[in-house]
Amino acid sequence: MSDNKSIAFWCERAAADAAVQTEFHVNLWHFSGTKRRDFIEIGVMPSDASALSAIRIFVPFPLQREDIQDLGPEFASTELAQGIFNETLSSTKKPNGKSVELKVGANNYCHVHLFSPEDGSIDPCELNVVEKDGGTLISITSMALGSLARQSNGNPESGYFRLRLLPPKHDTRPFVTAIKPKDRAWTSGFEEIEYIDCRLNEARTLPTSVEASADAAQHGLADVSRIVFLAVVPVASSITSSHAEWHKSRLLETQIWKDYVPHGLEDGMVVYHWRKKFEDRGQNALQGFSAFVKLQTRKTSLMVIGIYVLVALALGVVGSLTASAVQWWVSGAGGS
Repeated sequence: MSDNKSIAFWCERAAADAAVQTEFHVNLWHFSGTKRRDFIEIGVMPSDASALSAIRIFVPFPLQREDIQDLGPEFASTELAQGIFNETLSSTKKPNGKSVELKVGANNYCHVHLFSPEDGSIDPCELNVVEKDGGTLISITSMALGSLARQSNGNPESGYFRLRLLPPKHDTRPFVTAIKPKDRAWTSGFEEIEYIDCRLNEARTLPTSVEASADAAQHGLADVSRIVFLAVVPVASSITSSHAEWHKSRLLETQIWKDYVPHGLEDGMVVYHWRKKFEDRGQNALQGFSAFVKLQTRKTSLMVIGIYVLVALALGVVGSLTASAVQWWVSGAGGS
């Protein structure tokens, strides 16, 4: 995997005078079990899909096409749609099977795109996936954008794309680093420090070729109005510090989310929510955001306890033998 820690994203305008803004949503799901993969979810909400020619997403780890899942169909569940957007919504899957329409009351909220499937993954005509600088460049194509634009009956309305990225099994935590204490064998439990370091459009940690690709957009880049970052972590993990105070946090409802997450949802998962608005937006600029979160978790297990007991027994045996040797030496010296 690349040492880079930055995700890059940008939306390319279809015309130089196209009036369009975008929001980017990044969700990091981090689990306590080492046998479960963390994963990333990325959502993109353009104000007018017809004003874009492509949406680009770069992640600093390798992916195969089958590692990318379309989450659009999940929005057919009103409960899930409300949980994701934290809004009182109603959802209706369009009869043509191309989108899910979300409404607030009688007003349209957005149209969620449903990618066309092909051989168990997403149609390459709608989602292009290529290796780039040790990572992966994902492109939502003009065909997918055009399909979503047609769901609005010719009226500029917000659209939404949402993808789940499952990193390779040999690299399960691309943005999380764990620091285990060196004295953990001497205790029946220990405090493990983990930190999340996820940077979005940070120039100094992006490959220069990725920046060049963004700069080469023929008609410039759409303005970014907001970036939203969510970290979903076990409730046992307490946040000791972060780059900024989170906007809000909440406990995930197991009943609603258990089927949404691969292999089920662990009991007691908490979501922390950060966001950044861009008031002075500028075309052709990669608007950035850096998420640094430090977690502390009390860890123990039967193996840890077993190692602690064995170490304690070994120390007891060594102590007993040492005491016996000292007593023998003292007795022998006194006898002579």
